[in-house]
Amino acid sequence: MEKQEQITYKGHHINIYYDENPESPREWDNLGTFYTVHRCYRPEKDFDSHFDFDEVCDHRPGNLRESFLEKYIALNIYLYDHSGLTISSGPFSCPWNSGWFGIVAVSIEKVKKEYGWKMLTKSRRKKVEQYLQGEIDTYDQYLRGEVYGFQITPENDDTKVLDSCWGFYGNDGIKEIKSECLAYIDAEIAYKEKQKQEERIRLFGLEIPFPEFALSIN
Repeated sequence: MEKQEQITYKGHHINIYYDENPESPREWDNLGTFYTVHRCYRPEKDFDSHFDFDEVCDHRPGNLRESFLEKYIALNIYLYDHSGLTISSGPFSCPWNSGWFGIVAVSIEKVKKEYGWKMLTKSRRKKVEQYLQGEIDTYDQYLRGEVYGFQITPENDDTKVLDSCWGFYGNDGIKEIKSECLAYIDAEIAYKEKQKQEERIRLFGLEIPFPEFALSIN
């Protein structure tokens, strides 16, 4: 495993690794669906099997029709393919290795049902668009290999794994790993200290100190 970072904390190592076998986010229960036009690479649904191009775009790829957006909330997806893949909701500067990849879309009918809305206001549409942007960003992290996991070990023995977990995406995932691991170590130390105190009480009983005003025995 390729190590991304190691943190030493209270006698423990937090070893953060790249996740070598991450799950595709398109396997999750997503709000939107990726409808893509790439001949060889299709992470979810084939665009042409579900839409007519002229129904979605006004002559040019990425120029979404107003009539389509009356039925769907959608964002464009662009793909850059050069020594690896990356996607974005906006076009890339290089015209040779990038282009329109398709859309991520959800029907307004599904959105209303999902959130219990009777009307779709501008602010609600914006909220859903932000959610769809998050789906693009997460899949981009998957494509770029920005998926991580961790192992917590004693500081003096990295072969003894005390806890581990995988499938943390992007910089937010690394922050989550650090927060969870620090909390885990603090809790383990507190638990062991409690066990030691209980063991001392079991073996020796409670030590009741003399009050400060106790009389001296001559």
